[in-house]
Amino acid sequence: MENQAIDIKDYLKIIKRRKRFLLFPFLTISLVSILLAVLLPAKYRSTATILIEAQEIPADLVHSTVTTFADQRIQMISQRIMTRPNLTEIIKKYNLYADDRQKKSEEVILEKMRQLIKVETISADVADQKNKANQATIAFTLTFDDKSPSLAQKVANELTSLFLKENIKSRTESAENAALFLSEESKRLKAKIQEIQDKLATFKEKNLNQLPQISALNQQELTSLSNQLLSLDSQERSLQDRRFYLEGELAQIDPNAMATNAVGNRVFDMKDRLKELQSQYPSLIASFSASHPDVIKVKREIESLQKEIGSNADINNLNAELTQKKAELALLLKQYSEKHPDVVKLQKQITALQKSLVDAKTNEYTNSSIKPDNPAYITLKSQLDSVNTEIESLNYTRGRIQSKMEELRNNLRQSPLVEKEYSDLIQDLDNTNLRYREVSAREMEAQISQQLEIERKGERFTLIDPPQEPLEPVSPNRVAILLLGVVLATASGFGSVALAEMLDPTINSTRAVGLVLGFEPLAAIPYLESQIEFQKRANERKALFGGLVAALLLGMALFHFIVMPLDVFWYKLLRVIGN
Repeated sequence: MENQAIDIKDYLKIIKRRKRFLLFPFLTISLVSILLAVLLPAKYRSTATILIEAQEIPADLVHSTVTTFADQRIQMISQRIMTRPNLTEIIKKYNLYADDRQKKSEEVILEKMRQLIKVETISADVADQKNKANQATIAFTLTFDDKSPSLAQKVANELTSLFLKENIKSRTESAENAALFLSEESKRLKAKIQEIQDKLATFKEKNLNQLPQISALNQQELTSLSNQLLSLDSQERSLQDRRFYLEGELAQIDPNAMATNAVGNRVFDMKDRLKELQSQYPSLIASFSASHPDVIKVKREIESLQKEIGSNADINNLNAELTQKKAELALLLKQYSEKHPDVVKLQKQITALQKSLVDAKTNEYTNSSIKPDNPAYITLKSQLDSVNTEIESLNYTRGRIQSKMEELRNNLRQSPLVEKEYSDLIQDLDNTNLRYREVSAREMEAQISQQLEIERKGERFTLIDPPQEPLEPVSPNRVAILLLGVVLATASGFGSVALAEMLDPTINSTRAVGLVLGFEPLAAIPYLESQIEFQKRANERKALFGGLVAALLLGMALFHFIVMPLDVFWYKLLRVIGN
């Protein structure tokens, strides 16, 4: 059979012989496709087109605080409007999915609604500042599918309103948040600047003399004080020489002038009287005994005068030693400088001897009850007192200068440590001031950007095509279902015929007999059907026809009462055929 050539007549005979295998699948699949084309619920789609308009004011003049791309912002807004509260409110408002809400969970219903909401962007080629073509989103569409065209329009309109409001809200909040953040940052930096300034003021007050800008002044003042100290040393040496001279002169002058009485005779002073008595005493001792009244009288007077006047032995010794030291100093100065250790040591010894001599003379004059009356002595004594006073004043001034110099040296030693901390504070203050100026400038820009969003001058979404009530459903494609059903029914029918013919081993043609026997038969006698067989076949056809009619009526009745009325089905079928 596989190698036997089959012409069109053979195919027609096969179809005639296997017509039940052809009609049953064809009718069944055709009926199913008709039912699907008629019974599948129609879905209507309402679409809104929203244009993304650019900022009215050039971005070079006013910078927007919203920096996200349009695609990203569209996706973010989509997620926000498709939250549970928003969708639940829309479902309740328009009573969507009333049957499903009684049987299914809320999550299933929300997920179903999310799948029916679609947001699709519209892109175009735009040129940037470098004349380079790029894809940019210029608009997007928002669609919603539903069985009812009016509900599809209402829900799409509701979603569009939410989308536009959410865009305005998000841009406004973004601008407000940016302005608020920069305002808080500006206040924080201002408070930090005030804090650093307070620290800097306290630090300056505490380390006023160690500041870097004062160090140069301290160095200058230290140099000036050093010069003053050298000048004081020179003045002191002059005054010391003057004092030595006056002391020498005083040592040679008798403080008491030679006084005379009324008759012109010389009046001896206590020293002269003591000398006279001391010269008389040896002769009296030689002439009289020690217990003689005159000897006792002279001896008592001598002791009284010695006690009253005092002894000059210490002063004479000090004068002699001082003269010797001065001579040695003169010899050393010819060989060495003033800073030589021997010279410095000898000068200190001379100073100590001079002070001791002055103290001894002071004690002598203090203990003496006799007031000097020699004019020359009094003049030199006044000059010596003046020199001593000046020397004391110089010593006091030197002490103050030395104390000030030590203070300045301490300040200069502390300056490097203070300078580091001071520089850190200054640098921190400068950096904070720079940051504050930057934040203040950005805060002003953010406020302008916020006003830009409030007045709707920035990038915005504009509804250019509002949702309309759809007149035609987007699905299902009933004509395509019918055509596909017919094609599938035809293919199934012919496939069933071919399969039945392949599985049937019966020989149905003379060619098959010749192929089996090896030679062609002389004649072919057709099948002679008896009257009984004919009647039986007729009865079977009537029964089959009646069964089909009864099944059709029963199916129509069940369809009418269970699925939909037949008049409605007929109306829909006419619409499908009309499309």
